[in-house]
Amino acid sequence: MKIAMISPYSWDFPGGVNKHVEQLSLHLRWRGHQVAIIAPGGEDGDDYFSAGGSFAVSSNRSVANLSFGPRVAARIKGLIREGDYDLLHLHEPLVPSVSLLALMYSRSANMATFHAAREGGSLGYRLGRPLLNPLARRLHLRAAVSPAALELVSRYFPATYRILPNGVDTAVFKPEGHHLEGLDEEAFYLIFVGRREPRKGLDVLLEALGFIRETNPEVKLLVVGAEGGTSKEDGVVWLGRLEDELIPDSYRSARIMVSPALGWESFGIVLIEAMACGLPVVASDIPGYRAVVEDGVQGILVIPGDARALAEALRELIMNEDRRRLMSEAALKRAADFSWDSLVVDVEEAYEEAVGKFKEVYNAPR
Repeated sequence: MKIAMISPYSWDFPGGVNKHVEQLSLHLRWRGHQVAIIAPGGEDGDDYFSAGGSFAVSSNRSVANLSFGPRVAARIKGLIREGDYDLLHLHEPLVPSVSLLALMYSRSANMATFHAAREGGSLGYRLGRPLLNPLARRLHLRAAVSPAALELVSRYFPATYRILPNGVDTAVFKPEGHHLEGLDEEAFYLIFVGRREPRKGLDVLLEALGFIRETNPEVKLLVVGAEGGTSKEDGVVWLGRLEDELIPDSYRSARIMVSPALGWESFGIVLIEAMACGLPVVASDIPGYRAVVEDGVQGILVIPGDARALAEALRELIMNEDRRRLMSEAALKRAADFSWDSLVVDVEEAYEEAVGKFKEVYNAPR
């Protein structure tokens, strides 16, 4: 097929949706499909088309970099027409950005993947539903990355959805491979991967680390992706944004993955990346994470925002090598369920169904 993979979020700012888009596109190309990526930001290149600049919008207790306006609309209309695609795979197509514009101008089969999860619902969806419903009806197939994401979108736009989760490249994220250079060989490293936003819970983890180091001073924390850290935090190694090829090395340099998000997480790609590298996980007990981690099997789930509970769970694993080993084995098995090598087949089947439905509508008597 000739496919346009369309993201509403700027390519200049790493995030879970764009990682999903990039990895899925790569695996589809390996299977013989022609895949172009269209998103805000970045620069035109091989199989990538920029929709133009983006602007920051507060969203989902975070900041989303979106693109909209007449110039962007004209650019999207031109790219869609010139591309003559068999299918548009629209990620978050009801967010006011590039995916929504592409859906407006589409003349092909349209498949949507919804990524967001928000406990308590979405004010934007609630207010925008009357305007968005006609566009949502142009979707020939709808998918969500997790039950948490499904619960959010289906509340406002009821329909049939299928679960097509985020994936991980298990040929890249695996226990075997290099570690980061220059780290303390005597230290017991935990790892956090994510932006420094309140909802990611890094401040809760830093507080928990202080409790742990009172009795276990050998424990240190690798922080990947979060900007603005200083060297003043005792036992914290601030690595900032790493090149993609160093991310697996960072996981392999640690012994436990920690993701203390406070909520509004639909899935947690970093969890399956860490698990694919053989790490047990200590994470918040929230719906999006429960779809990935079984409490007591691949890791431990704790009350969100409770630094003491987080410290106790981490200390339990730090002091119990046998339990870490069992959880590591379980994590590897669980991560295999999310390998792109198998998930891409499910996506292809969804594409075939979407194209079939489009042809039925297109060829129907008028």
